[in-house]
Amino acid sequence: MGVGMVRALSGIMRQPFVLLGLALLSACGTPTGPGDQAEFLSRNIALWARTGPASYQYTLSRSCECLPEVTQPVMIVVRNLVVAERHYLTGAPVDPQYDAIFSSVPGLFDLIQQALDANAPGIAVRYNRQLGYPESIQIDWVAGTADDEVSYRNSDFSPITP
Repeated sequence: MGVGMVRALSGIMRQPFVLLGLALLSACGTPTGPGDQAEFLSRNIALWARTGPASYQYTLSRSCECLPEVTQPVMIVVRNLVVAERHYLTGAPVDPQYDAIFSSVPGLFDLIQQALDANAPGIAVRYNRQLGYPESIQIDWVAGTADDEVSYRNSDFSPITP
């Protein structure tokens, strides 16, 4: 068997592995561009609309170059689709001026949409597979600019009785 034939067979043998690798990458559900992010957002908003509870609570942690008042973890309690409570884990209430930062799940969807509308160069979101709510959000609002990045982590999510 000649060298050319060996190379040809080798290329044919590698092709299924390349295709398998591409299939696995696409199956993992990681958005790769703004269009993908918009599609994932739409899908998860629809999933949340179908399966999300009307009353729930979760802890939202925010990371940024910001004041401590907006980087401390906050427990958010939603009853019948309305935020009923926002308090730091110490028990102290959150100042109402920060209500938009510590929002209900639809507010987190709005934040992601704002980043998409602003063409933020860096957007990474991980959604809960069962309910569709954002579990983590990372946004770099302006490429090459320091200290404009922000990230959110949604933890301890649980449905509650109203």
